[in-house]
Amino acid sequence: MSSLYEHYPIVMWVIDGVFWMIGVLCWIITYIGAPLESRKLGHHVSGVPGVAFVFFLIAGYFSPNKWLMLTALLDFSLTYLPVFLLKEQLKKHLKKAKDE
Repeated sequence: MSSLYEHYPIVMWVIDGVFWMIGVLCWIITYIGAPLESRKLGHHVSGVPGVAFVFFLIAGYFSPNKWLMLTALLDFSLTYLPVFLLKEQLKKHLKKAKDE
């Protein structure tokens, strides 16, 4: 992808910027807008969890600085998913052991 930056620098910066902005928008919707909407409506609204992770990852991949893909970890919903699933399995296992 770095060679595309050499041949089409302006276009690639625009494409990269669009992916970053979509990622930031999804992040704002999920972590700022959804909790406010949940409080207003009185029930859970999830937003778009995990989508910001994907857009940050794509933007980092298109960037000439590949270390920017690490910014995808700002969206902790996808990185927290294994922890959440393991916690739910542990709760089920403990409840089953308690019932027996």
